[in-house]
Amino acid sequence: MNVDSLAAAALVVMIALFAVIGILRKRGVGFTLTILGALVIGVVFGIVFKGHTSWVMPIGKIYVTTLSAIVMPLVIISILSSITSLGSAKQLRGIGARSVGWLILTNAVAIILAIGFGLIFGVGKNSYLSIAGVDAANFEGTLKSFSEVLIGFFPQNVVADIAGDKIIPVILFTALIAVSSVLAAQANRAKFAVFKQFVEALKEIIYKAVGFIIELTPYAVLALVATATSNGLSRGGMMWSLIVLLIISVVAMAIDTWGVNYVLLKVAAGLPPLKFFRKIVPAQIVAFSTQSSVGTLPVTTRVLQEDIGVSPEVAHFTAPLGTSIGMPGCAGIWPVLVAIYGIHGLGIAYSVTDYIILGVMGLFVSLGVAGVPGTATIVTASVLTAVGLPLEIMVLTIPIAAIADTARTATNVTAAAVAAAIVARREKALDEDIFFGRKVFVPAGKEQSEDAVFAPYNGEAAEAQEPPLMGGSCKI
Repeated sequence: MNVDSLAAAALVVMIALFAVIGILRKRGVGFTLTILGALVIGVVFGIVFKGHTSWVMPIGKIYVTTLSAIVMPLVIISILSSITSLGSAKQLRGIGARSVGWLILTNAVAIILAIGFGLIFGVGKNSYLSIAGVDAANFEGTLKSFSEVLIGFFPQNVVADIAGDKIIPVILFTALIAVSSVLAAQANRAKFAVFKQFVEALKEIIYKAVGFIIELTPYAVLALVATATSNGLSRGGMMWSLIVLLIISVVAMAIDTWGVNYVLLKVAAGLPPLKFFRKIVPAQIVAFSTQSSVGTLPVTTRVLQEDIGVSPEVAHFTAPLGTSIGMPGCAGIWPVLVAIYGIHGLGIAYSVTDYIILGVMGLFVSLGVAGVPGTATIVTASVLTAVGLPLEIMVLTIPIAAIADTARTATNVTAAAVAAAIVARREKALDEDIFFGRKVFVPAGKEQSEDAVFAPYNGEAAEAQEPPLMGGSCKI
């Protein structure tokens, strides 16, 4: 038996580099910086051990398969948690239905924007991607007609669907169970409280598991980039194409954050968009810094109630729901652009119908995500799996994905805040006086006199204040 001594040496060096990454993380080196360092070292490693990374390759593959394994549990528990958080059937029909509708609409617009940008700017073209062990021709044969995909949306055997990574049927089945539990709980809340507690406990466990997997990302990037480089990946073409992907993604997110939401606020909510944007700056900054929609929730809900005038019922439902449904940054623009990047880079022939299917799949997958750092990685894996593209495409984009996550999270939080404002307007649960600064928000249970509640202003000031809001005409 012939042993490749260079392959063995490469494995030893890789293990030593893993130890260095572990030390750096323990010393507080940032996640994004660590990933960027892993990318650079991985390229150098691949050049040095060109053609001798066969023993390193399984490490990256294990990460990809483990990542795939957590997708289904995460999707299922996110949907269950979001829908079961509704307190009554009335909320399910009113606030719940409107919230889901507007959150989905914001992501649908983001997906259309992403497909347009991806095709217009040719994201991934001339990158000449070559994924080790994967022939691009194999994926062309997996493309199905729209009618076949539509039929496949609906569950036949939920266990088989989960085992077969059929995400859309699982989402629909999970939503059916979640809605049924909300309706059944109306007869006996105490009985179903146990189920809700179980769902929330399981969510914490799944989120913790996702955190562990995401923490392994720098190690996976190092191994996967090293293997790809070693196997002859066109480094110049790939790196330039990744930079282009990052730039186009950030521009698309900026347009979605301020352009698309400007129109939605003006037309659907009748709110002055620029004033609204100024008020939600604190939430956007926290989102940009923490890269966590969930972590930003305390700030988002506070801004919605105290500065925008959204009722607590809507603020505490729609904003949290926006961390599991919609999320145009992490679940709309980014995964679609990554998919197009892979399609162009691998030279896969895609028709108009195929792009429509990609958009529909992306929209369905966005119904169950988690607003925590690294979510885009999971969602992108889900979208790629749903349309039959290799997960390795997603892994190759992880270095810039970490950078893009700041803009993605700000986009997500902005969309959730806008959806909450629209829902509040449609439910007549938005206080115009608070929005225009004529009144201060008073938390429930606190007694204040009228003089304390209303901000002082005289007739002259009142005349200078902005006119009352004009009701929007769009409904969902």
